[in-house]
Amino acid sequence: MAGGPWRGYSEVSTSGDTVTLKRFQGAPVPPDYYTPDWLKAHAREIALAAVLDVETSGLNPDEDKIIEIGITLFKYHRETGEYLAEQETYSGLQDPGFPLSAEIKALTGLTDEALKGERIDWLAVERLLAVAEVVIAHNAGFDRGFVEKCVPAVAGGKLWACSLKQIDWPGKGFGVQKLEILGLYHGFFTDSHRALNDAQALLHLIQMRDADTGAPYLKELLTNARRPFVKLSALYSPFESKDILKQRRYRWDPTQKTWYKQIYQDALPAELKWLESMVYKGPFRGRTDEIPLTENFRS
Repeated sequence: MAGGPWRGYSEVSTSGDTVTLKRFQGAPVPPDYYTPDWLKAHAREIALAAVLDVETSGLNPDEDKIIEIGITLFKYHRETGEYLAEQETYSGLQDPGFPLSAEIKALTGLTDEALKGERIDWLAVERLLAVAEVVIAHNAGFDRGFVEKCVPAVAGGKLWACSLKQIDWPGKGFGVQKLEILGLYHGFFTDSHRALNDAQALLHLIQMRDADTGAPYLKELLTNARRPFVKLSALYSPFESKDILKQRRYRWDPTQKTWYKQIYQDALPAELKWLESMVYKGPFRGRTDEIPLTENFRS
């Protein structure tokens, strides 16, 4: 354990055989240097981001509803990616208009009685998202699909960052990337599957520092959030190549009847070379489409 991803964290014993878990409550603590004088002198280096989480009645944004939302708006340093201070939080419940399934009740602890008559203040949500330069979620493709239906004018034009996919957790030795498991890896736990708890737990996680680089995870996340994506469609790929495409994390599009995946634009030359060698056995015959940054993780 001592040589694995746990190294460098104070919760790990000197032997590396045990780790102490602490209940996380509230937002991270601002750094000592964050004073009114420092804030005034470095105002141009500070930006706002929002960490967001939703609990829903199911997995399909076309049929299911948000039943709870939690948002923490916070200040961060543009260059270092360091968390500076919490700006504002919002949490709200929403009556979906139909009974929750037993699975959702067990997952969230919410009940039909607790949600009865509740309404999320979507104007408050819109106000917080409007001032954020980036919206962060763990599995942003899920959260964005639901939030855009409720505040399309704001959520649809924002830069979204995904802490699940845009931080290289596997490369750091973390084999499971669920938020609650990453929290345990880093020595803390919280009451998961409640929106504001999860949002603030995520904020706590991404302000922690990479054991190798010493930089906050937030810096890596923001850097990758600003790297352009490309949709790569393996048109006319031979049928017998489907297994290796699937292993390389291509997905099947039943409408277009082709395998595709989204990759960073700077990784495109290497991926095209792989396709030509392993799939086409010759020149690439597929298609590439640039994805605007504000379209990332959009349903």
